[in-house]
Amino acid sequence: MTHSLHREGSVKSLENDYVILITPAISVNDKGSGEKLKRYLKILVEEGVENIGDVEHGSIKSGLTIEKLDSYLGDGKRIRAAISDKESLKRILARIKEEDMGLSITVSGLVDNIFEMSRELGIKPHSINMALGVWGKVSLLPEERIREITTMCGHHMVSSSLVKEAIKKVRDGKMTPEEASEKIGKLCVCGIFNTKRCRMLLEQG
Repeated sequence: MTHSLHREGSVKSLENDYVILITPAISVNDKGSGEKLKRYLKILVEEGVENIGDVEHGSIKSGLTIEKLDSYLGDGKRIRAAISDKESLKRILARIKEEDMGLSITVSGLVDNIFEMSRELGIKPHSINMALGVWGKVSLLPEERIREITTMCGHHMVSSSLVKEAIKKVRDGKMTPEEASEKIGKLCVCGIFNTKRCRMLLEQG
């Protein structure tokens, strides 16, 4: 199960929205994982991520620097990142496969795209998780266009009220879509909020 599983939106909206989680297994392969995580971090930054961080210290959108994140990556720590370009993700996975460091890699995104990428890279997915939607009194949920943004934060730190306010300020010309997306992205505690996708959704008015 991954907290990146429930992102909502159209296929077009999700075409360039991917999440990668790198996680050592405690008491299985956490010993010596710190140096491996630092190597993974270098790959991710070199190939291009929209956001990156860890749940303990925040993300680059909340003020964490890559240098600080690197210093926090000891044995048993984790990396979370949002990627807004399919080709960037493909390059990242190709390099991760080549390095073959043995840590768990979870990738979230459109299933067809990820399977296609896996076949091209000669990667056989270990398992697959799929969201079955939301059940219960769905009439109480905010409208779909709000959820497209709030569900990019898997820990639900982005409130629907904040998103509604951001949409209004963008419409009124009091804030640019980029400013609004960066403000919203600061609240994501682990780094999987895709500010580029958020900006594109806000630009739609």
